[in-house]
Amino acid sequence: MLPYRHNLNLRLLPVTLVLLLAVASGSFARNADIDSKPFTGGMVTARADGMITWSDAGGNALDSVRLKIDIAGIDVRDDRVLAVSADGTVMSVERGGRSRRLCRSRISGGHDRVVGIASTLNNTLILTRGGVIMSTVDFDTFTTLDFNGTYYSYYQETLFCSISASDNSFCIAGTYPDGMPAVFTSATGKIWSERSLTYTQGGETYMLEQQPVRLSYDRSHDRFVMLCSDGWVFYMPGCSHCNSLEHTGN
Repeated sequence: MLPYRHNLNLRLLPVTLVLLLAVASGSFARNADIDSKPFTGGMVTARADGMITWSDAGGNALDSVRLKIDIAGIDVRDDRVLAVSADGTVMSVERGGRSRRLCRSRISGGHDRVVGIASTLNNTLILTRGGVIMSTVDFDTFTTLDFNGTYYSYYQETLFCSISASDNSFCIAGTYPDGMPAVFTSATGKIWSERSLTYTQGGETYMLEQQPVRLSYDRSHDRFVMLCSDGWVFYMPGCSHCNSLEHTGN
């Protein structure tokens, strides 16, 4: 098992938020940027074609590495990046350019694909669009949970788009068949609870309607941040009654 520590500054500085929103909105489409995470005061961004780039807080590129796999999502572990491909291959990548494969493809055949990877202090989860959740502590042994199958009688079937983690909890997001957003949280990745997406504005209570695009975790405020369609950002702190929605003007 690789040692784990969130050794990074996860304050959502304006430039950081802009970069995350750019990934979510597709404004970097020509480079196919698909994920971005805070990394030691700056950012690390991944392209679908295997390119990973580190940048400072001002958005200036520092280093880059090109992997020989496609990338579906990334997370940061210690001073390394975990990059997962659409078929579930996981690479550990260091800023200096060293990389090694932690596991081979976890998906064979079918139409499902991986949408992201996330780690807590004790566990790593790989999430697919169809709701398959693969859990591991060492990248040798995996346990698999079929979310939609397991929760068939409790929640509507969900198409997932993103996963993120704090030190001790996971958050996954997607959409229900009617297009409404769906978010679930779990401490270990075994038992999942639906997250309330209501928020208060002007004394009135509303339900979030914007579709999720990408999740991130804001350590400085201990909250998950969900980047949504049309430039909306939904903030989810520990208390669901404190949810809030903000429009970035994008």
